[in-house]
Amino acid sequence: MLAPFRITRCSTRWVRRKTSSGSEILDEGSTFSDVHNVILNPTTRLPYPEKQLRDHLEKTSSEIVKERNMMRYGTKKKNVSGIIDFSHLPIEEHVVLLFPGQGAQFVGMGKKVIEIPAAKQVFDEASEILGYDILKVCLDGPKQKLEQTQYCQPAVVTSSVAAFEALKSSDPSIEENLTDVAGFSVGEYTALVAGEVLTFSDAIRIVKTRAEAMSECAKLVKSGMVTVRVNGASKLDKAMTDARKKAIEKREMDICDVANYLYCGVRVIGGSETCLTFLENNQKEYNIQVGKRLSVSAAFHTRQMENAVEKIAQAFKNVEMHRPICNIYSNFTGKVMSAKKADMRGAVAKQVNSPVRWEQIQQLLFRKHQNEIFPRFFEVGPGRQLGAMLLQTSKKAHKCYTHFSC
Repeated sequence: MLAPFRITRCSTRWVRRKTSSGSEILDEGSTFSDVHNVILNPTTRLPYPEKQLRDHLEKTSSEIVKERNMMRYGTKKKNVSGIIDFSHLPIEEHVVLLFPGQGAQFVGMGKKVIEIPAAKQVFDEASEILGYDILKVCLDGPKQKLEQTQYCQPAVVTSSVAAFEALKSSDPSIEENLTDVAGFSVGEYTALVAGEVLTFSDAIRIVKTRAEAMSECAKLVKSGMVTVRVNGASKLDKAMTDARKKAIEKREMDICDVANYLYCGVRVIGGSETCLTFLENNQKEYNIQVGKRLSVSAAFHTRQMENAVEKIAQAFKNVEMHRPICNIYSNFTGKVMSAKKADMRGAVAKQVNSPVRWEQIQQLLFRKHQNEIFPRFFEVGPGRQLGAMLLQTSKKAHKCYTHFSC
């Protein structure tokens, strides 16, 4: 049985001595069946301590192969972090695209870009997949219909992708210098299209499933969302805990969670009607400032949406996902998405019942500056909410911001 040697000086001669531990020799020289027989048959013996024999038995052959390969080839691994290095480009040429989510919609969106052939094609493709004229819903509404989740989410994504196509047509440097994309909530699907992870047709099919699944969850309990301002003395966690207790007393679902981290000191709380009312009526006690209710039909990005996660995950089956061409930021983690397809699928599915970490994403994007020089920020699609939050994060970064509406 051969093993590695080291050479030591002994008197005037060189002597080779074995340096391998018993466990290493065991891994190299004994088979699984050898050790297995020793453990089970006391009359069979190998010259190794029993603990080393049992440790070896617990190892699978694949683990042993991995260890050998690690020794031979080192620790080089494939980059699966998802972070793509664009340091070869001057920072002022970097293009960062921000895509809106549900709540940014308005009757008439799409009108500004519909004359662009590539944008019109996006609306036509979406209408064919959805089974209804999505452009008509965007242009004519009515408002009540456009605000319904099953229509709103596909409409926002379609109009945002159309605006992205129009932006590329107007400025070819956008596509050439695209380094980072982020989408708020359902806008994350627009980001996946812009980053070429998903085709638009696959994305809109999944969004259709997502919207329908979330609409079903909305029927579980009357709920909504409200903006809350906090400071260092605020007791928001205690307020939400007490609100849940009040809901339980009324035999209701105790939904009251942070749904969105918008920017420093501002949160969106999703909760049942009882919980939101409790927060509104007890602001001073917990040192919080509760704003207006959002025009949404349920507590999105909270536990109320749990049943939608599996349906969205199923919608990703048989969908081909590609490696991103730029950095794509995850609502679920608040960081750049992993390049592993399974991780991407999981993060996008689980964001519906988890808070949107937009504040964390904005901080990462803000830190891209070099010597007070910032990349070019574009909010692409309906609304200006993302630009307003960027302004709250950094006025200097906002000076490099452009809104490209649809």
